[in-house]
Amino acid sequence: MTAPDGRPALFDGAAWVSQDGRYWWNGAAWQPVKRKGFHPNFFVIGMGLLVVAALAYMVTGVMRNTANTPAIALGVTNAHIDNEIRISFDYSRATTCNHLTFNYAFFDKGGKKISDYQDETPTNVAGHKLYHFSRWVSPPLSSSALRFTVADVCSG
Repeated sequence: MTAPDGRPALFDGAAWVSQDGRYWWNGAAWQPVKRKGFHPNFFVIGMGLLVVAALAYMVTGVMRNTANTPAIALGVTNAHIDNEIRISFDYSRATTCNHLTFNYAFFDKGGKKISDYQDETPTNVAGHKLYHFSRWVSPPLSSSALRFTVADVCSG
């Protein structure tokens, strides 16, 4: 049997087919072979999208956590006078200090310095760690003291 391509037909187990694979014999005439079009594998595509979404969630989750960690401000922050005998503030420094003391200067409403106080209690602090300090002052502060500054002295 000769196929439309001019060469002998081959039997593929179900029908006679031309050697170029373009025609098949239906018993009466040669018919063109209908090729299936491209059919994507939706399971593979879906699993790929699921893996990409999981990776994106993990990466953005990690980035979100590191981006939301606040940087520690170095120096004195949140300084306030609690009452006439107690002050408090937050403190952080870049390096570790094994013998840290503080000097305080108190100011009135007009910005005039009204008193000084030197802290004699040494403190150990680690670098880039935030500490909260509450200190007693003696003698009691003047009622006109509205704010204070803190100078750190590291001697070890």
